[in-house]
Amino acid sequence: MEKLKERLDMFSDAVIAIIITIMVLELPMPQHDSVSEYLQFGKAIGIFFISFCYVANIWYQHSILYSDAETINNKVFISEFIFLAFLSLIPTFTKLITVDTNRHTVLSYGILTFIVNGLFMLTSYAVVHQKYSDKSDTQKIFQKIYLNHSNFLGMINVIVLILAYFKPNWAVWCYLALPVISFVFNRDDQVDLQEVTKLPQADQDKYLNLSNTDMRGFRKRQHQIGQKYMKQRQTNPNWQDDMGKEMRDLFKDGRFDRSAVRGGYSGRPHRFEENNDQEKKDKPSK
Repeated sequence: MEKLKERLDMFSDAVIAIIITIMVLELPMPQHDSVSEYLQFGKAIGIFFISFCYVANIWYQHSILYSDAETINNKVFISEFIFLAFLSLIPTFTKLITVDTNRHTVLSYGILTFIVNGLFMLTSYAVVHQKYSDKSDTQKIFQKIYLNHSNFLGMINVIVLILAYFKPNWAVWCYLALPVISFVFNRDDQVDLQEVTKLPQADQDKYLNLSNTDMRGFRKRQHQIGQKYMKQRQTNPNWQDDMGKEMRDLFKDGRFDRSAVRGGYSGRPHRFEENNDQEKKDKPSK
């Protein structure tokens, strides 16, 4: 099954490359030397970039997903082909909104991307489930890391679909921002999954018990650390290594202080806030 995984990954890459190529070939060329036709051509290029960003983001997520998978089972195989079948419709629906940007074409495009996103998430769960079939905690971690962002992006997609009904032209450009937001979220989620699964069991349990508010604070700490080291790119030749170490310190040995997160980044690692009353009782009193 390992060879099948490699071949399926190569097949998926080829399909995605063909999808992007078809979208380029579908661009309507100006037939006359007129301003209106060149404006239409410019609009078509803009819509192409929207779909390009969407498909490129799907490819990025897909490559990260399969780089972690060692083998695939029949469930993953079937989910992948259904996902690719709907993704292959992107060029056709891109052409629809290029030729005529109206309520129905934009809604159709939005519904298709919503379906593709849902199918890709199902494929992702299938890959993780077969990899960690005997590690229930890892599945819980995966769900905790990805579920909030998936729900948020799903809600945004629904809002954009409603916007498409009333303002289709505005909704088209909203679809340009969604892949960028998704890319940022999934990049952070992937780092979290890799780091949290390496933690001791006790620290994994603490991570799983974080509330949604605490998770937002955790993301805030990550963003603050990233900004801190981005400013050091010119002065610190080891800024990437230092940033990676401090990012890992968010997870290592349970270094995560909820109150510190809410107060902002202080430049030093913290400990998880103790929540277990029994642990407090077990500590010797001075």
